[in-house]
Amino acid sequence: MFSVKIAEGENRKTLPYIKNCLKKASREGLIDAALCAGKNVDLLVVPRGVSEVSENAACMLVAGEPKKKKAAREIRCGLSSRDALTLSSISGKSAMLALQTEIYTLEGELLERQEIPVSLEEPAEPEAVLAAAGALLLLGADPERLKF
Repeated sequence: MFSVKIAEGENRKTLPYIKNCLKKASREGLIDAALCAGKNVDLLVVPRGVSEVSENAACMLVAGEPKKKKAAREIRCGLSSRDALTLSSISGKSAMLALQTEIYTLEGELLERQEIPVSLEEPAEPEAVLAAAGALLLLGADPERLKF
C-alpha cells in the first residue's frame, strides 16, 4: 500500500476534491493507497499555491523513495506544453488529459504518451482534475478507467 500526502496550500478549493478522488479510487480498488500526514510518504501532491510549485504549474507530484529505480520522482501537471500532464479539454462532465511525456508509475510501470478521457461526476477546477489524475496514474490506476 502506498502512502500519500497532500500539501496544504492557499488554494483550498482543490484539496477536498483531490482527497475525495483518492479515497474513492482506493475504495473502488483502482489504487492501493491511503492518505497520511507523516513525513515519509510514497507520494506528495503539491497543489498550486504551495511554495514548491511555480506559478505556471497547476501542481507537482513528488515521489518519496520509489519502489523501482525507473519510477517517477517528480511530475509537473499544468496547462503548459512543458508539463508532463496537461488538459486537452474540459467541460462539465468530462475532461481529456494529455500525457505529454513517458512516465513511470511508483511501481516502475511505463505509461506512454497518450490522450486519457476522464468522466467527471461534477464540474471541477482544471488544476484539481490534473492533480487527482496525476496522483492516480503514478499510483498505478489504469488510464482507461479514470473517473472522478
